[in-house]
Amino acid sequence: MNLVESLKSSLKNVFSNKMRALLTMLGIIIGIASVIMIMSIGTGTQNYISSQLDSMGVGRINISVATNNRNIARGDLMTAKDYKVIAENEDIKYTAAVYSGSATLKLEDNVTTNRASLTGVYGQYKDITAPTLLYGRYIVDNDNDMATKVAVINDTTAQKVFGKSDASVIGEKIALRTNRGTQKFTVAGVTENANAAMETQYGDQFPETIIIPMVTLQRLNGTDEISQISVTVNDTNQMDAVAAALTDRLDRLHGTTGKYYAQNTSQMIETANNMISVMTGFISAIAAISLLVGGIGVMNIMLVTVTERTREIGIRKSIGAKRRDIRFQFLIESVILTGLGGILGLLIGWAGGKGVATLMSATISITPIISFSAIMAAILSSCGIGILFGVFPASKAAKLDPIEALRYE
Repeated sequence: MNLVESLKSSLKNVFSNKMRALLTMLGIIIGIASVIMIMSIGTGTQNYISSQLDSMGVGRINISVATNNRNIARGDLMTAKDYKVIAENEDIKYTAAVYSGSATLKLEDNVTTNRASLTGVYGQYKDITAPTLLYGRYIVDNDNDMATKVAVINDTTAQKVFGKSDASVIGEKIALRTNRGTQKFTVAGVTENANAAMETQYGDQFPETIIIPMVTLQRLNGTDEISQISVTVNDTNQMDAVAAALTDRLDRLHGTTGKYYAQNTSQMIETANNMISVMTGFISAIAAISLLVGGIGVMNIMLVTVTERTREIGIRKSIGAKRRDIRFQFLIESVILTGLGGILGLLIGWAGGKGVATLMSATISITPIISFSAIMAAILSSCGIGILFGVFPASKAAKLDPIEALRYE
């Protein structure tokens, strides 16, 4: 019997009892669907996190005082002097400084009072973070030179405070209640809120984000401290070397050792991807156990099939069929069962991944991704299970004595 005839005969035998075939494939379907769904969501999540971190700026390094060092003195805190020294490094493309204000600030308006997170900036902060500016302008050097009371808010804050988010918001006043009384700031720009979906999901748990000139915020808080210095480098391949050079420079400037910490976006992306890969692999391994159960189910049904078709096997042997023909026949049937289960599981897993992504869309926007390698792995593994668990039933069928098989009722 040639390959084509074996395939036709196997397909006829498999589909002669459709319900039994479907139940036999169920374990394979569940196993493949679970793994594919988990892998597609995991890959989509990796891409989402990478895109979010990339938006922070490719080649970006954030320098701050090491929080794990308990021996931080007042003189170790970074100031404008440190910023100027860092900016002189020839390997740096853009330099910016950030100072974060107190979380107890209140944003006061006619509608409600919200918690506000003030961030003071100067330098090339806009060039490093690349925010999407919808209306107006960003903080410029002159704002810091003059310590002006201007602010950049996002479109979500504008909608909450003014009931609108358009160009007419520019020039409006917002009131901030600080430890020095209520301060009024003029809205200079409106940016797109990158965390709009998350804030919508969790409501007022997120403070309003307001960007103002750093010098203005420092004067409000009575300090010259800088919370963080951010830079982008000319050559992203030299990020680790530049980061080490910058922290060493700060240590020499302050006469300290190991009191400054540098983190680059590449490390953040790699760490996040590694964590997701480990979790995806672990959960996929657990889900793959159902493949083992499915394989045992296939072997069980194939053994039943051998028993049911004992007389048929005897007839085929008596007219010249060889052991390898019988063995091949039953192996093909086993592979067809698991292969079809794998294809169905692949489709269900893809649909399940889309469904989960839709449910999560209110929080984060994830696009499930199934790679070609994952598709091939699903199909090959399901067929491999068919061969692995089909060998014993096929060998048992091939070894049947034709005379005894003909006598079987």
